[in-house]
Amino acid sequence: MSRKLGLLFFTLFAFTVFGETTGLSGNVLLDDGSPAVMAHIMLEGTQHATVTDQSGNFSFEGLINGTFTLHVSFVGMKSQKLQVQWPSSNPINIRLSSDEELLSDVMVEAKSVLRETEELPYAVTAIDAKPLQNLNLDVNQALNTVSGIRIMEEGGLGSKFTFTLNGFSGNQVKFFMDGIPMDHFGSSLSLNNIPINLIDRIEVYKGVVPVHLGSDALGGAVNIITNKKRNFLDLSYSYGSFNTHRSSLNTAYTNKSGFTTRASLSHNYSDNNYTVLAPIRDFDEQRVVGEQEVERFHDRYRSGSARLELGVVDKKYADDLLFGIITSANDQQVQTGSTMNSVYGGITRNSNSVIPTLRYGKTNLLPGLDVRLNSAYNFSESQIIDTLRGVTYNWLGDTSYTPGSNDGELQRTFTTLTDRSASAQLNANYTINPQHSLALNYSYNYFKRKSFDSENPDNPSNQFPLSLSKQIIGLSYQYDISEKWRAIAFGKLFMMNAITYKQLDFALETQRTEAVRNEKQDFGYGLATYYFITPKLQLKASYERTSRLPDPDEIFGDGLFVNANPDLKPEQSHNLNVGANYNSRLANSHKVNVEGSFVYRKATDLIYQIVKPSSPETSYGNVSKTRNLGVEGSIGYSYKELFRLGANVTFQDITDRADSIYNDSYTNGGSQENYQYGFRLPNTPYLFANANAGVSFKDVGMEHSKLGINYYFNFVEQYFLSWAEMGSADTKKVIPRQTSHNIELTYSLQEGKYNIAFECRNFTNELLYDRFYLQKPGRAFYIKLRYALDY
Repeated sequence: MSRKLGLLFFTLFAFTVFGETTGLSGNVLLDDGSPAVMAHIMLEGTQHATVTDQSGNFSFEGLINGTFTLHVSFVGMKSQKLQVQWPSSNPINIRLSSDEELLSDVMVEAKSVLRETEELPYAVTAIDAKPLQNLNLDVNQALNTVSGIRIMEEGGLGSKFTFTLNGFSGNQVKFFMDGIPMDHFGSSLSLNNIPINLIDRIEVYKGVVPVHLGSDALGGAVNIITNKKRNFLDLSYSYGSFNTHRSSLNTAYTNKSGFTTRASLSHNYSDNNYTVLAPIRDFDEQRVVGEQEVERFHDRYRSGSARLELGVVDKKYADDLLFGIITSANDQQVQTGSTMNSVYGGITRNSNSVIPTLRYGKTNLLPGLDVRLNSAYNFSESQIIDTLRGVTYNWLGDTSYTPGSNDGELQRTFTTLTDRSASAQLNANYTINPQHSLALNYSYNYFKRKSFDSENPDNPSNQFPLSLSKQIIGLSYQYDISEKWRAIAFGKLFMMNAITYKQLDFALETQRTEAVRNEKQDFGYGLATYYFITPKLQLKASYERTSRLPDPDEIFGDGLFVNANPDLKPEQSHNLNVGANYNSRLANSHKVNVEGSFVYRKATDLIYQIVKPSSPETSYGNVSKTRNLGVEGSIGYSYKELFRLGANVTFQDITDRADSIYNDSYTNGGSQENYQYGFRLPNTPYLFANANAGVSFKDVGMEHSKLGINYYFNFVEQYFLSWAEMGSADTKKVIPRQTSHNIELTYSLQEGKYNIAFECRNFTNELLYDRFYLQKPGRAFYIKLRYALDY
C-alpha cells in the first residue's frame, strides 16, 4: 500500500511538469519617463510578488481567473494600488510620481525575507547569518543564542550534542538543509561542523511545523537555507586554541542562459586538548583518589565535506533544476563515555557519506500551482573501533594492563555499520483565489543498516539487517480572512514500518533472538493563526496534535555508547504556542523588537535518553506522560547601524505526570506507583538566558571600512543530572549554575570584501558543563580571515 501511495504522488507530479503557463505583464516608469528598476510589485492577498527588470517590465505567469489588487512601490515615489482583471489582453502601464516627504528622509519599508518568515502564523524565529559570517562559528553556536534553544555538547569541536527546543530534544526536533531532511546525512555533516559562511539564514520553528517540511517533528524544526546568490565567492580560514583549524569555500556562477554551478568545501580539525577538572583513579588502590586539572589527550577531531550542484535556473519549465552530490567524512578519537567517570585512550569512530541530491521548483507550473521536489540518497559507512585488550586508562594518561584479558576499554569491538537511506519530498501549493489556497506534502524516508563486528562474530547484530521506513502525508488550507488576519488548518498522516531484532524468553531454556516487525500509523492535525492589532503589533497562536516515530539510532543504537531498544514506542504530543511580537521604528533611527510566547506541551510516551552516572552507556526509553509549561521572551534595540542590544530568557517546567508506571521485569512486575511524579525531567536545563551588545564604526582607518565590537553573555541555572527524587541530598548529581562571556572584534575593508576577526570565548575561564556533566572548553582564542566577493 505504501509503495502504491508513493508511486501515485510522483506520477501526478510527472504529469504536471510540462504544463504551459501564461500571465499578466506590465511596465513601470518614474515621473521623468525612465524605467523604475527593481520596483516592488505584488498582488495583495496572494503569494505572488516580483520586482521590475532593467527596463521596468514585470510579469506574473499562470494566474487564476479573477480580480486582483496590484500594489506598486518604489523608494522615493508614491505607492500605487489599482484593480486588475485576469484574463486580460492589455499590458499594464504605470507611471509613478515623486513623494516629497519620502525624498527628504528616505526609509525603505519593504519587509525582508526574515521579517516575512517571522510574521508567519507559526512560532518561528529567523536568524540572519550574514552578520555572523566573519566569526569562527558553526550553525550550533549561532542557534544557541536563540530563546527556547539550548544545545548541550559533550566537549569541543565535533563532539556529539543534544539539541533542545522548548524542552523537546534530540530527534524530537528535525533538521533540514534547503528543505532536504538531514536525518541520515551522517555525523560528518551536522550542525556542529557546518561553517556559518555557507549559510544565508536559519529558520527555527518552535512547536507546530509547516506542512511543506514534511516532518514528524514533535517539538519543532530547523531549516538551514544556504547562500542562493547567483555569482559570488566566499573563502575563509580560522585558527584557534587547542590547535583548531577551520576553512571553507563557497561559490556560485550563473551565466546569461541560466546554467548554474554551485560548490562548497569545508574542513575542520582540532586536538580538543583543553584542560578539565577530572576524577583521578589510582590503579593500585582501585579507587578515585580525588580531582585534578588535566589535559584531554585522546580527543582529536577532523572532518571535511564537499557539495557540488549543476543545473539551470529561471527557465520556463523550472525556476531551478539542480542535480548535486555531497561527500563528507570524519574521524574522531573518543575520550570519554556519557560521563567523565570513564576515560579512554584507544577508542575511535569514523564515518563517510556520499549523497546524490535533486532539487526542482517551479512557480505557476499550472495556473495557480507551485511545485517543489527535494530528494536525496545516502551511501554511508562508519566504524567503531575498540581493540585494545586488557588496557585501562585514567585521566593522567596512565595505563593499567591485565595480562591475558580480551576485554576492550568498553566492549571490545570493530564494528562496521553500512547504512543506506533515501528521502524524497514533494510539495504542491495551489492558489484557489486571492484568499484561499491549499498545500499538499508527501514525504518518504527509508533507512537500512547492515552491521558486522569482526571482534564478535556471534553478535546478533551481524545476523539481522535493520530497516526503518516512514511516510508522511500532509494537507493544509490557508484562509486570508483580511490583510490583518490569516489562518491555516492542516492534517498529517504518519506511517512507519521497522524491522529489527529482539531477545525473547531471557534466562529460559527457550531463550532466543528473533527478527521482529514494528508497524505504526497515526494521524495529526492542527491550526495556526495570526492577527495584526496594529501594523507593529502581531498576535499568534498555534495548536497541533502530532506524533513522532522513533529514529534509527533510538531503536537500533549507535554501536558504541547508545544501546538498542526494539520496544521503543512512538511519542505523541499536544502542542500549544501563544505569543506576540512588537516591531517599531522610532524617528527612523531607533528600532525596537519585543517578543514573548507561552508554551504548553502534553506528551505521551515521550522518548528520552536514560543516563546513569555510574555507566558510560545510555539508552532511549519512554516516559508515559509528561507536561511542559514554559515562557520565553526577547527584546532587541538598535540605533542606526551604530549600536545594538538584545536579550532573551527561557523558563520551561517539564515534569513527569504519570500516576503509575509499568515494570516489565521478571520479578515484582506489573503496575507500580511512579515515584518521579511531579519531578522535572533530568539532564534538561529549565532556566537559561542570553544577552548581547555591539557597536560598529564606519571608515575607521580608511574609507569603506567597518570596525565592530560585540559582547555575548550566557546563563544557565543549575539542574539535576538524574531524577531529583533519587538519592540523598548530598549525593544528588547536580550540574551547577553557569555563566560565560564571549567577546569579538571584527574589521572589514572595501565594503566587506576583506575581513578579519578576533574572538575570545569564555574569557573569564569559567567551569562550564553541558550534556551529562561533561566539561566544555575553558578560555579560548580564535582568529579568522575571510574574503567575500559578489560579481
